[in-house]
Amino acid sequence: MARFALLGLSLTFFRPLLAQAVPAQALSNLTLANFFTEGWDQTWSKRQTPGGAPDLALLRVQTNFLARDVRFDFLSQQDLNSTKNCTIDQFDTVLSESFNRRIMVLAYGYYEWLNSRTASNLAESSWALATRLQLIDIPGTSLDFNLKALSPTKTLGSDFTTITPSLGGWEDLTPYGLNKVGLYYSVQANNYIGPHTLGAKSVDTAYDLSLAKTWTEPTDSLQNFTTFAEVYSQTDLGGSYSGKTVVTFTPGFRTGLGHNQIFMSGVDLPVSHPRPYNWALRVTYIILF
Repeated sequence: MARFALLGLSLTFFRPLLAQAVPAQALSNLTLANFFTEGWDQTWSKRQTPGGAPDLALLRVQTNFLARDVRFDFLSQQDLNSTKNCTIDQFDTVLSESFNRRIMVLAYGYYEWLNSRTASNLAESSWALATRLQLIDIPGTSLDFNLKALSPTKTLGSDFTTITPSLGGWEDLTPYGLNKVGLYYSVQANNYIGPHTLGAKSVDTAYDLSLAKTWTEPTDSLQNFTTFAEVYSQTDLGGSYSGKTVVTFTPGFRTGLGHNQIFMSGVDLPVSHPRPYNWALRVTYIILF
């Protein structure tokens, strides 16, 4: 996975050097070289890729572009490898607002249920705030930086405020012979801020590598119907389980429903051992505005 992530990063950083060979687009190119001078005074707009792979938000990989939308996510983890809890259910809402082509803010609301095997069930809400900066946006390539702060959920056993910097990227693989196929990747570091018990981790890292294939056109009844596969891994750093890595495979699909509505669903299947749970259902609904 590290090799694929390096490939994605290499394509991202070297493709801007070849941008002159790309036909002129309605939107100007955003790169690291013009980060402070380009895009800040431009009205937000999403770049389209006629004939190529559409740049999409998926289930687990960090979205690599700015947006204006409201997103609803439901997650249900089944048959936990735990003596205390049998399932975890979580519902969250995300409101995203882009001020221009360089910066976006996001507000999250979460509600989580722990369904106990032996005692009373537990539930608690939490919230998060994030900002996203568009680092690169050129035809066929996108990269952004995200910084997120998540509140503690003490009732559920987490006393930490979680600070997460991350990078999310995308490459259109159509020019390489893979018609309407996109490569997505992200890397993030979760920093757990607060009092630590003996053996508790202070940091973990998460990586996602995803491939998505679009089968229909934006004008079809199922708009941009896309199937995808995501590989997500998370490694503990520090604490009693330092170095422990959990790897999950998530096949899924996504389609536009018309009127700026998007529906996605997929199933998380842990592939590393011991498995933290047997499987998990993900359902997402997005309204663009």
